[in-house]
Amino acid sequence: MVMTETVSHLLHTITGFCSTGVSRRIKSFEDLTFIPTECPRNTSELYLANNDLDLLGKETFTRYTQLSFLDISDCNITSIDQSAFNNLTQLKNLKFLNNPLKKFQSNVLAPLTELRVLSISHILLSTYPRESWSDVCRITALVCDDGPSNGTFSEIFSAMKNLNYFEVDYQSVVIHNFTFQSFKRTPLKQLNINGHLRVIEIDAFAPLELLSSLIIPNQNFLKLSKTLPALHVFQNRQMNELDLSNNFKNYGEYVISADLFAYIGNICVKRLSLGWNGIRRIDAVAFQKMKYKHCLEIFKLK
Repeated sequence: MVMTETVSHLLHTITGFCSTGVSRRIKSFEDLTFIPTECPRNTSELYLANNDLDLLGKETFTRYTQLSFLDISDCNITSIDQSAFNNLTQLKNLKFLNNPLKKFQSNVLAPLTELRVLSISHILLSTYPRESWSDVCRITALVCDDGPSNGTFSEIFSAMKNLNYFEVDYQSVVIHNFTFQSFKRTPLKQLNINGHLRVIEIDAFAPLELLSSLIIPNQNFLKLSKTLPALHVFQNRQMNELDLSNNFKNYGEYVISADLFAYIGNICVKRLSLGWNGIRRIDAVAFQKMKYKHCLEIFKLK
């Protein structure tokens, strides 16, 4: 996975301590039922994953007004008070994965005016009240550990006017032509899809008009001859990366014809990865006919 330096820094995953701007680190927390108070007031990073917090009450984090990173994943959180995040005006990265909370109250995220990176269940995110969607308009990177159960992403994405990175563990086996309809107004540049895909419909990526990096690895049940045509929507577009590595292994398609490769060749892509796909041959004519061969800087094929 290739991310911008800023996003890569913000998505780091170190767990179990709090730290200040001078990298002071304190012992791990385990089985906490409350927010610890022994961390310094100028703590900038607080790692509380895998505890039993249950409830985030009123102004829970008042002591830690300088937090820029907060991980409260796997904390059995079932309720969040509307004022729980008050005073966290410097928080940039919030991890809130694998909690049993069923529904958001309105404006819970409103105090997080600097929030840029959010890791959260798509199912939970989709419950965020429509009248409060402006609370998420500044988010630039989103990580979801589940995908839409009905095959289409929540309309809340239409409010994410600054979202440029999205990583998802997609739950359905089909990416439909309507799956990304809510992204039409979203300036998404990088999409990373994990899961167990079998089909990508031919116009599935059409709404992603600004996408420059598409990463879909480890999909053995995708069929090569049915997947590459879905790239036609990127024709004549400049892209930074196309990663389809470790895919297509279950159907015995080991040769890429010139016509099939044209779906890639018609994209001005810098980095192309087709490694670990069992591909034995690409028709030599395919490279001769490659429209944008001058764009290609890195080509991985093992």
